[in-house]
Amino acid sequence: MNIECTGCQALHWASEPSAKAPRDGRASYESCCKHGKAQVEAMRPLPEPLNALMSGDDARSRAFRVNLRRWNKEFAFTSIKFNMDNERNEIGTNFQLFQVHGAIYHRQGPLVPVGGRDALYSQIYLYDPSYAAQERSRRASDLDAEIIRSLTLMLQESNPMIQYYLTAREWFAEIAKAEDNFRIILNPRLELVLEQGADQRWENLPTADEVSMILPEEYATAGFRDIVLARRVDGEDDANQFTFIDPNHASYLPLHSVLLFPYREPGGHWGRTLDSGNGGIQKTKLSQRRFYRFRLHTRPNEPSTIFRAQRLFQQFLVDVLQK
Repeated sequence: MNIECTGCQALHWASEPSAKAPRDGRASYESCCKHGKAQVEAMRPLPEPLNALMSGDDARSRAFRVNLRRWNKEFAFTSIKFNMDNERNEIGTNFQLFQVHGAIYHRQGPLVPVGGRDALYSQIYLYDPSYAAQERSRRASDLDAEIIRSLTLMLQESNPMIQYYLTAREWFAEIAKAEDNFRIILNPRLELVLEQGADQRWENLPTADEVSMILPEEYATAGFRDIVLARRVDGEDDANQFTFIDPNHASYLPLHSVLLFPYREPGGHWGRTLDSGNGGIQKTKLSQRRFYRFRLHTRPNEPSTIFRAQRLFQQFLVDVLQK
């Protein structure tokens, strides 16, 4: 691939169809950026030591990449739910077939472990980083404890989602003393919101001093794309407080594929639009499919993080292909 798109710098083969014949190593393409109308922020270089592990050629780095899906599971904020089909595996074949019915979903659980159970997923981020690293190492004794410790500290510094969860837990502990019916949500504008009582009055909660992104065109009222971080409903069993995350929320992928998006780079969402080409913004939305088509191209000015992810790249594609 040696032909660079004039709209987004994506690399293409010379034989790929373009708006004009490739000339001087450049041409305009529909497949990557719709001839410059689809513009997405570039991926940032990975923080250390994750960057060294993802790009290194030593035995430790290679072993890390081979088990990258396992590593990512240890640091994911959300779990995955699907309906597994074991029928073909029971027939007796020489290979394992992973087959599901319907879609794969990302789930957000309660902030506090229920009934003295071990902390999992987002719950473990609420502990002191040193203690969290010890707990991860205890639960995954076959993984390198030093890598677990260094990645835990790295995410504590680089990932802004941790502060949202910490703030939500503090407010949950305080409000639960007086309220029996409330929710704490993270809306598409990345605002923590408290909904109290039956009328669901909104109050913005303080989060971090630094805001990672703002989606001004996303709705400012409650909607189905909100992520429920914590809730207390009178008479409801806390153990059943699992909620699904809508795939149109900007944090849908970063909350699960944490090692691909350690800075919480936003995914596809309904606040994205196409550029008209003259500086104005069209009303036409930038679709999820168009967004991921942009992401799935290599560019000389952008790190190839996603394409180095091996089996985690396969998981990323499963999420993308459902859009």
